[in-house]
Amino acid sequence: MDPALSLALVLNAAKSCSRLLSPVDSFWIGKRVSFYFETKEKLLNWSPEFTGKTDSTMEFRERTESCLFTAIFIPCCFEKKAKSLNLKVEPHQYFLDVIANHLSVADSSHVLISRPLSKASSDARFYFPVPDTLPSVTYLFGNSPISEKRKGSPHCQLKFNKRASNLVGQEIHGDAILAAVGSSWKSLGTMSCEDISLSSYHRMLLNRVPWGSYKISRDAILAAKLPASFTTRSNWRGALPRELLKSFCHINRLSDPTFSLSEADSMEKLQNTNQTQPRQSGSLNATGNESGMLDGVKSEMSEGLDDIQCGELDNEPTGRGPYRCAVKILSKAGDLIIECCSEMPYRNKSHAIQSAALKAINVLNKDNERICLHQDHATFSIVDDMFNFNQKRSPVYDDTSSAQKKLPQKDVDLDHNHEMTDLNITGPDSGKSPSSGTIVCIQYSIFLLGKSVRECLESKEDFEFEFGTGAVIPQLEMCVSSMSVSQSAQFYTSSPPESLILAAAGECAEKISALPLGESGLEYNVTLLRLMEPPEERMEQAFFSPPLSKQRMEYALRLLVESHAESLVDLGCGSGSLFDALLEQKTDLVYIAGVDISMKSLSRAAKVLNSKLDVGHKPRLATESIKSAFIYAGSITNFDRRIHGFDVATCIEVIEHMQEDQAYEFGECALGTLCPRILMVSTPNVEYNPILQRTVLDCKNDSAGEELTEDVEGKSGLACKFRNYDHKFEWTRKQFSDWALKLASQYGYDVEFSGVGGSGEEPGFASQIAVFKRCDPFHGSWLKARKCKICSEDYNESNNTDLEGPYQEVWKWNAR
Repeated sequence: MDPALSLALVLNAAKSCSRLLSPVDSFWIGKRVSFYFETKEKLLNWSPEFTGKTDSTMEFRERTESCLFTAIFIPCCFEKKAKSLNLKVEPHQYFLDVIANHLSVADSSHVLISRPLSKASSDARFYFPVPDTLPSVTYLFGNSPISEKRKGSPHCQLKFNKRASNLVGQEIHGDAILAAVGSSWKSLGTMSCEDISLSSYHRMLLNRVPWGSYKISRDAILAAKLPASFTTRSNWRGALPRELLKSFCHINRLSDPTFSLSEADSMEKLQNTNQTQPRQSGSLNATGNESGMLDGVKSEMSEGLDDIQCGELDNEPTGRGPYRCAVKILSKAGDLIIECCSEMPYRNKSHAIQSAALKAINVLNKDNERICLHQDHATFSIVDDMFNFNQKRSPVYDDTSSAQKKLPQKDVDLDHNHEMTDLNITGPDSGKSPSSGTIVCIQYSIFLLGKSVRECLESKEDFEFEFGTGAVIPQLEMCVSSMSVSQSAQFYTSSPPESLILAAAGECAEKISALPLGESGLEYNVTLLRLMEPPEERMEQAFFSPPLSKQRMEYALRLLVESHAESLVDLGCGSGSLFDALLEQKTDLVYIAGVDISMKSLSRAAKVLNSKLDVGHKPRLATESIKSAFIYAGSITNFDRRIHGFDVATCIEVIEHMQEDQAYEFGECALGTLCPRILMVSTPNVEYNPILQRTVLDCKNDSAGEELTEDVEGKSGLACKFRNYDHKFEWTRKQFSDWALKLASQYGYDVEFSGVGGSGEEPGFASQIAVFKRCDPFHGSWLKARKCKICSEDYNESNNTDLEGPYQEVWKWNAR
């Protein structure tokens, strides 16, 4: 849109109207009939702000105070820097006259006003001079006036201002002033104004591209980076890819992206693909716990689709997935800009959509020419020029065509990829270091270092990101990979582009803009605060469907049903995932109990049980056989008579959180004194880790400072890490079987080995399971009185009231 053409059309229309005057040497338009004297006085002597009345009694309100505000002066010469401009409008002045004076034009009639900027103050606009010669309107085509003179023709004697034109999406020539000033009906006669700082201006420009919008959404201009891959919605921080892509399309006046979901060929295809693309993963459902996945598969598949607007999703498959998603972007004229598909299938529809959006962003980032073909001022190229990014050409493949058409690409140096120097880490090694997929929380500050200057540009007390996805600049991720929790580090890099510094600088941007930044650098100070949401569940969900956690629960449920167990104790029950699952299925259980050392987890487990059992007047269906339920706090390596002699005891993914000697103590306590009829124990198979952690292994040579465990009996030839930083050990199949067989023979049990996750062929199951079954048939139901060989005394609930032990009773429930 050319504002000069719009002005030419208005003036041309005014000249054809007999009631209006339009002087040849000016851009004023007036009435041929004189105004009344009173009206002239008000127009000449009072500022033109209305009281807000809209009827025939409309009055003007006099402004009595000066208005001071900061604007940005943007020269048309690209080599000249934008700078702050302090403007003052006196009570008797019209603000456009003040702006006209700074633009060096005759009067306010020679000032053109752009439309409002998006995502800025509602009154933030560009003010720029009228060209010396306006385009002539030569003919009409239908009802639309057409001008033969466009950008670059003789009427545009002022130089094209590409920075201002890019921000507002209109043709602007000559120097321009970006200001947020004016009056509106809502202001009730007062002139409104807002300051626009130099830092705000550079953030506006940065916000024009998706990677810049992501940095701003994280409020971490110098530290954050748009991740290379989308893992799960719960792990993602900052604006989601779909939001970034949609915002970019609006800014560039493209049509909204449309997404099309389709089901992948088979679940086996998902598993095979995931093994080669481990960085993509699934997620927990909306409830944030494992148990919700047992009965919420369909709701999980549709998670996050509520915010997809009508028209954005071409189709929504009704099957259970997995899903692929394709995204298509068209110009306003309907020309295809890009069409691409997510690289791998997902079990979650929302994740497939986000991954496809991120793929489109990456393709657009590398291929500016697609946008250039459909608009006059390409956002990417102008922002690249502003931030002085290095450009290089190399092929990029667009998967919209089966022939994988080669396209030109540009690799943008948007994260000042300069070498890190003088890395210094202080503090004791806690042994807890991040691995791929871990949510890392750091505290950091970044200082600009120059001649006699040390200015803080950016700092965060609590900054989270997913490690291994490229969510921060490479230097910062490399630094964190060398640290453990509670350690601090300091390192230095060369200075990034000046515009990036000013965007991050905030209030000190004005001061920094006056400094010579050619020889400056950055100092980073980082403290690793904590590691959150261990990667174990995310890795397992990424490779298995149903998730491995669900498969373990289903295995335990089958065991309970097939054994007709009347009593169950879950040793290391955590948040009650097993209870949540079993109370949705009809069993013979009468008595259930859970033991754990974490009070926080036990409180959640108690809530799960209470919500399932305490149903008031509602009929209890799956839980109608349950008579009593208890939650105990204590160590499962200690004996407590209250959980002695249960039909079934389960210990699911617990022993690896102990020291190895404690795992032997647990086995002796469980089989030697608790004496369940059946004991199920599951633990990770360390031989399966190279498959789950392929990303880490492929990058082992680039993972500075990461300590990997020893090779798994030399079989893989590669070192592999534990699945969870809290694991004290992880056993091979032989180590697990040796442990189980020794305990079984010692305490009179048979043991069977199985597992879940994978086919069971080499290298075995992902989770290995041992099921111990007591050989002595007299150790039957806990409900029957019997002689216990271990305790050497009669055990009967009705005759034993002294049941206190080392466990603390946290919660109990009895049927009414």
